[in-house]
Amino acid sequence: MKRFLLAAIALVASVALYAQQPTPFNGQIVAPNGKGLKAQLTIKGTDLAANADKRGHFGFSTLNADDVLEIKCNKQVREVKVEGRQSLRIVWSDDAIEVSEDAQLVSEGEEWVKRREYLNDMSKIMGADLRRSGAHSLISALRARVPSIEIDSQGRVIIHRGSVQKSSGGIGDRAPINFNALIVVDGQEVQSLNDVSLFDVGMIKILDEAPLYGFRGVNGVVEITSEGALKRQQQD
Repeated sequence: MKRFLLAAIALVASVALYAQQPTPFNGQIVAPNGKGLKAQLTIKGTDLAANADKRGHFGFSTLNADDVLEIKCNKQVREVKVEGRQSLRIVWSDDAIEVSEDAQLVSEGEEWVKRREYLNDMSKIMGADLRRSGAHSLISALRARVPSIEIDSQGRVIIHRGSVQKSSGGIGDRAPINFNALIVVDGQEVQSLNDVSLFDVGMIKILDEAPLYGFRGVNGVVEITSEGALKRQQQD
């Protein structure tokens, strides 16, 4: 009986966890003749963006009801309000756009696109933008959003050269790429991203190299500002 109860509790917990996972947001942008259009879509007020492929398919991990998408297509820029929709089908013409919700797009799920949102600015990442994906750890959030870095199972980081911001005032030749980047939280060095909670992050800067840190920063720096420290900076 006890074993049965434990199994039932585990089943309920797994169902609850699954229900908490954000539903992927799918969309398509097409010309009036139904042909897919390539476009870049940015969530206004964030650094999160997605690209529509040649079929016009695009996707985000999740969108809030009050989000606004800024869309660049055919040398034009327009804004579309999500307004609580679970999907977006956009018909784009030179003088107007038509926006509707499409149940078929919702049913396609994760397989609708190969790649969802990415970060426009790879050197400066807001913690709120990372948390939007529904990830439960800083490592999983960064792996999904910043393909220019590698994170091993120990939470150590390797930054690919030339992929992110490079500070001015170089400090000589960099060490080989297989060396780990320095990780700093509110000015204090930490050994691993495993030591940092996603929910404590206010902002992250990923620097290709950072003379401020001397030779410790020769392989790059993951500079993390906590929520509390970021709020204090904004108040000053």
